[in-house]
Amino acid sequence: MNQVTAELNRAAVALAGCRRLLVLTGAGMSADAGVPTFRGHQGLWGDVDPEIYASLDGFLAEPDKVWEWYRQRRFEIASVEPHPGQRSLALLQRFSPEAMQVLVATTNEDDLLERAGLESVIQLHGSLFTTRCLDSCGWEVSDDADNAWSLRDCPRCGARTRPGSIWFGEKLDPELTQALEDFAADGCLVVGSSSVVQPIAAIPPEMALAGLPVVEVNIARTPLSDSVTVHLQGSAASILPHLVDQLTSAVIRAQQHTLNSSVEQAS
Repeated sequence: MNQVTAELNRAAVALAGCRRLLVLTGAGMSADAGVPTFRGHQGLWGDVDPEIYASLDGFLAEPDKVWEWYRQRRFEIASVEPHPGQRSLALLQRFSPEAMQVLVATTNEDDLLERAGLESVIQLHGSLFTTRCLDSCGWEVSDDADNAWSLRDCPRCGARTRPGSIWFGEKLDPELTQALEDFAADGCLVVGSSSVVQPIAAIPPEMALAGLPVVEVNIARTPLSDSVTVHLQGSAASILPHLVDQLTSAVIRAQQHTLNSSVEQAS
C-alpha cells in the first residue's frame, strides 16, 4: 500500500464512524471546476477592488458597474460544469451508511454543488444567482435564467435590487449559522478552504480540539493542517472520488467497527 492510499484509508476510517458528518467547502472546491478564486495567484481581488465590488458602499456609489460585473460572473459560472469531486459528494449524501447524516456547507457563491446533485447545501456567503431587494423588504428570486431581475426594481417595494452575495461588513445569516450549530457534527471534512475566513474557519479546529475526527483536502497546507486527523494533499477533483468510495464501503465501516471495539476494550 503506497503512502497516498494509506492516508486515504486512514481518513476514511476516521470519518466512517461519524453519525453527523459536516462537510465544509471553500474556493478550492470550485477552482477545480474552473471558477476563479478571490484570493491568491490570479484571484479576482487582484483584478478588481473589493471595496467597490463587494461592499454596500461600493454598490451604492456605482450600482450599474457592480451589477455588470456580477452578471458577467453569472454567465461565466453558468458555462462551467461540476467536477468529479463535487459529484462524489452528492453520492456520499445519497448513499452514505444509514447511521450517517451528511450536511454540506460552503463559503462559495456558485451553484455547482447543487448542479452536481447535492441537496440542502448551506450557502454561508450567499448565492451569486440570487437577486434580492436592497432595502431588505424580504423579496428575493433565483435569477439564474437570464439575469432579467437584476435589471428591474424590487416588485414588492420599488427599491433597487442587489446580488445575493454577502459583502464585506455584512453579517452571515444567523439562521444558517444556527443550522450548523444545531446539526451538532461529530466529524468534519474540510475541502479546498483557506481556513482563514471567520467565523466558519473556527469550526474545524474547535472540533479537532474536542477530539473529533477532522479531515482536510487541499492542494496546499493551511493554518488548519497541523491540527487535523488527516491532511490529504491534492485537488478535490482527484481525491474526493476515492475518499467517498471508501466512506461508502462496507470494508471501511468494518475497520471502523474494529477500531471502536479496540478503543472500548482498552478503556
